[in-house]
Amino acid sequence: MSSLPTRPVLDLRPGDQVHDSSGTWLTVATRPLPDRSGARITWFYEDGIRGRAHWLAELPCRPARREGARP
Repeated sequence: MSSLPTRPVLDLRPGDQVHDSSGTWLTVATRPLPDRSGARITWFYEDGIRGRAHWLAELPCRPARREGARP
């Protein structure tokens, strides 16, 4: 089994898909924002679930297709 590509949590963009620990792919709806201390980052998925991670975390991710991107 090959490992999944990762992306720093601060680089997440709406449309990216993050591989959850339950094994499902969740689609990012909002850009990540820091909490008051700056140590934790939060964002929302399209189904309303809130994602949280340490600001240096790297998450298994499938980037969204960007307009004008070639396959």
